[in-house]
Amino acid sequence: MSPLWRDEVGAYLSPHRLCLVRLGRGLRPVLAAEHEEHLAAEAAGWDDALASLDARLREEAWGGANVRVVVCNHWVRYAIVPWSAALASGSERLAFARQLLAASFGDAVADWTVCLAEAPPGCPRIACALPPALLESVHSACAKPGVRLASIHPQLISAYNSRRHLLPTAGAWFVTLEEGLLAAARVGRAGWDRVHAVRIGADWTRELRRLATFGRLASSSAEEGQVYVDAPQAWRESAGEAARTLNWLAEDDAPLTTMQRLQHVRRRAA
Repeated sequence: MSPLWRDEVGAYLSPHRLCLVRLGRGLRPVLAAEHEEHLAAEAAGWDDALASLDARLREEAWGGANVRVVVCNHWVRYAIVPWSAALASGSERLAFARQLLAASFGDAVADWTVCLAEAPPGCPRIACALPPALLESVHSACAKPGVRLASIHPQLISAYNSRRHLLPTAGAWFVTLEEGLLAAARVGRAGWDRVHAVRIGADWTRELRRLATFGRLASSSAEEGQVYVDAPQAWRESAGEAARTLNWLAEDDAPLTTMQRLQHVRRRAA
């Protein structure tokens, strides 16, 4: 069977949970299965999540499919790479991205794998750095007969792509919340121009209010200073006063792709 017509599995990996969805392929892909598993991880490592993914992909219910993996923001580092006409090749742009990541995160990311998003000439790009050991573990978990690893995406990128149709074209801040971390990007007409990630705890609403204030001060218009939040409904209900100054993205009733369904399961499980 052609890989294009095989079922597709989406997997979200974090220290605290594994979420899976399976879509049957065809002219009208249908949801075949969902799975959510809480992980009792005491640290921010990925061993438990990858062990659980490995076990699930050995089962008939999840094997024999193309797999798209989303890794949580805990394990990713981001940087905005400004456009430079002096950089003539992809390798030069990638080297520039490495320099910017090193300036922000130091030697800790020196040997990490860096990916640079595509963007039209003249526009900034988003660079993502991931630990090689994590990528090796994902490839190992997916190295099974009938299983094909189709993609690996960081959570901020996946969440944005799944919700971008709900955002204004003029630009705004997009925030995705997961247990223990807030990641945000300001997206304007020319693409991504700022990225921000911070650890959060019980006082996570304070970081949201701070971001909303910064957004208003750093934007040239009120619309571009708006903050749109991708988070579970339960988080909105517990946000209290902070919820009134933010735009909480509702669940989409439109037909969902594998990644949109996976993000839906992630929000529901949190």
